Amino acid sequence: MELLMQGIVLMIIGMATVFAFLVLLILAMNGSAVFFRKFAHLFPEEPVHAPKAAPAADPVAEIAIALAAIKAKRG
Repeated sequence: MELLMQGIVLMIIGMATVFAFLVLLILAMNGSAVFFRKFAHLFPEEPVHAPKAAPAADPVAEIAIALAAIKAKRG
């Protein structure tokens, strides 16, 4: 019976430790969110430039490329 009680005590201590760690983690995340919201003007974001789209290929050329790849694979 004593071993069972020791196991329960260890389980409660372990669960309390994990719970305390998670609470501290949430507080740290909320604190950093407040910090970055307050000082966002000090961290400007660079504008993202969209890559230019490649010109549309000829469907016949695409078929020829696919057939050439199949022929090269088969030997």
